[in-house]
Amino acid sequence: MGLLGETVGQTVGALLSPQFRAISGLRHARAVHAEGICLQAEVVPVRTDPPFLSVASRLAGPALVRLSTATWRGGREWPDILGASIRFRRDTRLTEEASPGDQDVLCATLRHVWTLGPAFLTTRVHDWLQNDYYGLAPFTVRGLGKTKLRLTSQRGPRRFGSRVARLRDAMHDGNALLTFEVLPLEHGLPRTWTPLADIFLRQEVVLDPARLRFNPFRDGLGIRPRGFLHAMRLPVYRQSQKGRVEH
Repeated sequence: MGLLGETVGQTVGALLSPQFRAISGLRHARAVHAEGICLQAEVVPVRTDPPFLSVASRLAGPALVRLSTATWRGGREWPDILGASIRFRRDTRLTEEASPGDQDVLCATLRHVWTLGPAFLTTRVHDWLQNDYYGLAPFTVRGLGKTKLRLTSQRGPRRFGSRVARLRDAMHDGNALLTFEVLPLEHGLPRTWTPLADIFLRQEVVLDPARLRFNPFRDGLGIRPRGFLHAMRLPVYRQSQKGRVEH
């Protein structure tokens, strides 16, 4: 569908935006992924052959990761969708505001939007590091063309306690790790999931959730969402953020 699909997506998103704005105002938080934990992270390339090397090298450096729930707040570990948002940063300072050249990538524990219902049952809600996170729709990656993206976890040793406690234990042991992977969809590249970089979660940071705004179209490192679904999200995110500010 290309440009036409994105135009239709923005139109549908504009129609849905008022509802998300109202929900954000009522919750005094994001309409979805309202509760989470922010982490300082380090991105280390693992792929060294072209054309993957150029992409992996761009991602290298500091990052901000936000792991979140979609629905429930107050630490409730009920059936839910978990989210993983990453800001690949050009600036070593960790603040709520993005810097020029930063790249945001937003993923969640469902492969496609039509698997939303089953994902509530298959997501391992007690441990962020026991799940994989998908970009839902295709992206255009500079140097690779059309792709799909995901974050995979290492499924490390079983831990106990709340999901926050398990995450903190994993970081303390040096085992808190997500791997950034790409699935090329263009001709001439292998259509298999290819690891590009490891994202080591180092430590928890406290940031103002009202000021921290991930944008799926912040594409400073050449990763741009494409298609109907991503375009629909843009006006929804904007109005959800306005609803939080107003209340």
